[in-house]
Order: sequence, then structure tokens, then C-alpha cells
Amino acid sequence: MSYSSADQSSVDKSMRSVFVGNIPYRATEENLRDIFGDVGQIMSLKLVYDRETGRPRGFGFIEYKDQQTALKAIQNLNGFEIGGRVLRVDNASTQKSRPDMRSRNEYD
Repeated sequence: MSYSSADQSSVDKSMRSVFVGNIPYRATEENLRDIFGDVGQIMSLKLVYDRETGRPRGFGFIEYKDQQTALKAIQNLNGFEIGGRVLRVDNASTQKSRPDMRSRNEYD
């Protein structure tokens, strides 16, 4: 099977990205940058908001410069408590097949 450079770039990005779930609704991007930035340089951070209400959905994605830093974030921050909630941190590519992600895409 042959992959185009766009496909490869997408695969590379997903390996450098982490899914962050169970984020307290009051948490800001700045809060998350402070916590996750301690692991390594953040390339991008995206919190997911409900399109109709504008309220946070309680999850987001963080992209690091390389896969090793993403793995370090998973190891060090999965189970980290913020605002009385325990974060769930996992590789972003494992989250794409979850039903919640598929239903989110219906609104894109």
C-alpha cells in the first residue's frame, strides 16, 4: 500500500498528538499549556466546544514536536488531577475510532 505525503503527515501528526479527556469545564487553554508544556514544547492545543452552546465538551487535543514527547505526556499526565477531576491522557490516534469522535465529525 502506498501513502501520499499528506497521508504520512497525518499519521505523523497523530503519533505526536495526545487526547486529553475529563477536562474540567472551567479549565482554560492557558491552564493546559502550563501543565502539558512542562513535558515539552506544544505545537498546537485545541479544546473542543459544543457548536450550539459554545460550552466546553471536556476534551481536547495537544500536538507535540515529536512522538517521544507525546508518549512522555501520556506516561506523566494520565491520572493528573486538575480542578477536582482526573485527566485521561491517551494517544490521539486511538481516540479517532471512538463513537464520540465519529458523532462530533457529523457537525463539522
